[in-house]
Amino acid sequence: MSEKPIDKERLGRFVRGSYSRTDYKHVKEQFQLEEDADLHGEMQAHWESLPANQPLGAGLQVMLERFKSTPLKKKESTGRSIFKYYQRVAAVLFIPFLLAAALWMLHAPKIATDVMATIHSPAGSRTEFVLPDGSTGWLNGGSKLSYPVVFSENRDVVLEGEAYFEVVHQANQTFRVKTKALTVQVLGTSFNVAAYADETAVNVVLQQGKVQILDRNDQLTYTMKPDEKFELDLLGNKATVSQVDASVHTSWTKGLLRFDGEPLSEVVKKLARWYNVDFEIRDEQLQAYNFRATFKDEQLDEILRMISLTTPMKYRMEERKLNKDGTYMKKKIIIERR
Repeated sequence: MSEKPIDKERLGRFVRGSYSRTDYKHVKEQFQLEEDADLHGEMQAHWESLPANQPLGAGLQVMLERFKSTPLKKKESTGRSIFKYYQRVAAVLFIPFLLAAALWMLHAPKIATDVMATIHSPAGSRTEFVLPDGSTGWLNGGSKLSYPVVFSENRDVVLEGEAYFEVVHQANQTFRVKTKALTVQVLGTSFNVAAYADETAVNVVLQQGKVQILDRNDQLTYTMKPDEKFELDLLGNKATVSQVDASVHTSWTKGLLRFDGEPLSEVVKKLARWYNVDFEIRDEQLQAYNFRATFKDEQLDEILRMISLTTPMKYRMEERKLNKDGTYMKKKIIIERR
């Protein structure tokens, strides 16, 4: 037993890093004693009280680092090395340390492969991402992408919305993008997938390489070639394949807003996501008017003005209404015939 009893509260503050000079002096004196059963017992009790998810050796490491950063005076050590005490503590802790390490190594890989991460890209924005295997891409506004933090046998991701992928090739390990209606399977390529929850179609545009389209039962439906667009009509469950310029469909990743002869009904959908606004077209005939243009860093009002020059339409922006929770509703734009 030590001549001076250990103060448990002081030792606790020292371990937590919230100690005073007096606390430090008290603990230091305890460590300088050749044999101190009280301190030994308190250290053991502290170790056993650590939470299961706390990094191994946390309590001991804190004390080691603290003494390293606060050197003792030589005359106070007198050959009684603090390291000798740590050797004794380490001997006591060695067996539980090994057991804890073995359990961690046994269970950690399984836990890691089950953990999912999700990237959200808010409406009106575009988000660049890097996946665990080094594959990269962009997530369009109003989209989300979920993936395991550690890829295991397959590299499976789940997409809701629109995303562009540049997939790193890995032999014998496919990369799959799962959507609400189909799965895109690749080995290494670049392609665009659009599968918004509020859309009645899912489309895939291949820019480079080769991809396979699988149905809900993971059965092969079609193998795509570059500059092809595969579109699945969800209402009629009908698929069509067409030749396209893939760069038009992936230009959004470069901040370009391109329309290649698309009807006004599709144009306003893109504008709604790009600028986070709502549209209402109050004339059915206007929806069929085609529009062709490319914009970069243009204000929404300027784009609408340009569209109105080539179509018999006029537009107005409704005043934003205040919600009950104090927030404002999204801006709404009404399109009517001139």
